[in-house]
Amino acid sequence: MASAPSYLVPIGKSPARQQALELACRLAGAAKSGRVHVVYVVEVNRRLPLDADLPQESEEGERIIASAERAVRKHKVGCDGEILQARDTGHAIVDEAVELAVDAIVLDAPRRGRSGGPLALGKTADYVLRNAPCDVIVVRSSRE
Repeated sequence: MASAPSYLVPIGKSPARQQALELACRLAGAAKSGRVHVVYVVEVNRRLPLDADLPQESEEGERIIASAERAVRKHKVGCDGEILQARDTGHAIVDEAVELAVDAIVLDAPRRGRSGGPLALGKTADYVLRNAPCDVIVVRSSRE
């Protein structure tokens, strides 16, 4: 018997990330026993040790993770959240996807620039798309 699908959602403050979370919940909910893993990545300046105490960033991450977990539970889907400290967000997302053996990463791609122009994914999305060990679902917000 195949295991229930799981989805990794890097979460933050942008509306596109909320849309990515909503999509992951719908996908996990359709599978009945699917799971959503939400992660908040704190990029640590290279001048600091990787495990530096960053209370302001950790507090913000805790608030965002708690909010995301509440949103996921409304869908009656299993959820867990984690704050990661890393030098690079893209690397942290891919590493977490490997560790959790998720079926897909649901990633936001906020609008940048003028409407109708080329989609600018940014370095994090580019890295994840090139290196993820699983499917990557990109959600583009029409509200940003």
